[in-house]
Amino acid sequence: MSLPPVTWSAVEHRARAVATGPVARSGGADDLLLRGLVTDSRAVTPGSLFACVRGGSSDGHRFAEAAVAAGAAALLTDRPVPGDAPRLQVPSVRALLGPLGALLAGDPADELRLVGVTGSNGKTTTSTLVRGVLEAAGECAGVVTTLGARVAGQERGTRLTTPEAPELHGLLRWMRDAGATSAVVEASSIALDVGRVDGVHVEVAVFTGFEEDHLDHHGTIEQYWASKALLFSPERSDSAVVVVDEPWGRRLADQTRVPVTRVSTRADADADVRVISWRTGAEGTSLVLEDPDGRHWICSPLVGRVHVSNLAAAWATGRSLGLSPDTVAAGLAATAPPAGRNTLLRGAGGPLVVVDYAHTPRALAEALQTARGLTGPAGRVHLVLGARGRRDRYKRQGLGVSARAADAVWLTNEGSHGERPEAIVEELRVGLIGGSGVVHTVLDRREAITEAVQAAGERDVVLVVGRGHEKTLTDDGAPVAFDDAEVAREALDSLAEALVAEQAS
Repeated sequence: MSLPPVTWSAVEHRARAVATGPVARSGGADDLLLRGLVTDSRAVTPGSLFACVRGGSSDGHRFAEAAVAAGAAALLTDRPVPGDAPRLQVPSVRALLGPLGALLAGDPADELRLVGVTGSNGKTTTSTLVRGVLEAAGECAGVVTTLGARVAGQERGTRLTTPEAPELHGLLRWMRDAGATSAVVEASSIALDVGRVDGVHVEVAVFTGFEEDHLDHHGTIEQYWASKALLFSPERSDSAVVVVDEPWGRRLADQTRVPVTRVSTRADADADVRVISWRTGAEGTSLVLEDPDGRHWICSPLVGRVHVSNLAAAWATGRSLGLSPDTVAAGLAATAPPAGRNTLLRGAGGPLVVVDYAHTPRALAEALQTARGLTGPAGRVHLVLGARGRRDRYKRQGLGVSARAADAVWLTNEGSHGERPEAIVEELRVGLIGGSGVVHTVLDRREAITEAVQAAGERDVVLVVGRGHEKTLTDDGAPVAFDDAEVAREALDSLAEALVAEQAS
């Protein structure tokens, strides 16, 4: 569906209403028509409003003339630029991306029932579960996560966990036009910090938990926490669901100024929703929950201890949205695991392979606990572990410490992004000092996965972590195609073929 254009005067009016300083307009008649807000000059189409965003490595003001040449009808700037194209000069271009992106997309957030999900781990899974709950209630629900955007059987890729504000509002418009009545948006800390979810007000904000991450962007853990806490203000949300298993969650629940539902996986916790008991295995996970209405039994095809809090948070979110216990339970039971979140692969005569996105020390520890529970009698856990280059170096030793719980570790490349893979692996190895497992170094990731599968027995589990759903791997040059699950499946198939050949000989 093509949106009607927005007049230049309407854009100016919205900018003046939300800007924190002076707005100066130059050129362009009031009835100049604009279609869409664009931040990349290569994506400009005729009639676009081009926003000159200052980034970490480039400045959009340098591309203003190229954008006009490509058909941009007007510019949004925070400093003078050459040429006489119509423009609005504002105190901060980035601060206006949300409000103006929403306007040029027809303010779709105002037409949708929205849920926002943030946290160090579990955002994608919890967002997927909440969408399943909404669909069980009869709603057409969209979702925006690390895996992309989905609604009504349609999918669109997204480069970032939470897209830039104009793209996010464009996706919400796409969902609304596809018939959506609600949507779940995964909100990363960086997105909250730089304003990618500006112009979005959610009915329920969800906090899945917290540990050190993304300090290369935020600088300190306090700033990281403060960025996530931005979602839990009356300006951005009506109510909150907060997992309070650790001090950061309890602090958020105590400080937020919106009504809070506290969630805990501990039966003796001071919380509104508590997990009384749980079981998990290869067939899925079941929980007994207690909330103010009594005790409830729920089941899910998701595998792993890590999903106990995700399921409890999704339950509390559904109940906060006013849905019945039966509806919420049905939605959780019907929701398939997201790709790369404890994805299980099995081949004839081979080990069970688990592919997971775990990339923080706590997430890795929980993934290893899940893997241990999936082994057969006297089974062993073989871990394929790397760390992303140019990102969060401080947590590499912590990953190594968590990896001590494995019986065998294959240290490998996870995408060096220009760093030396050998140096990354050595930082992981420091954390492994003192562990009892056998440590192998195989920098070629395909070889590492294949060797781990070949070394494992039928009762063993091979856990491949760090990339989960990702389909490309980046070292020094352009990204290359690489899917951990696909490589693991090939190794299992090769093992099965070898077994059949041996039995036939």
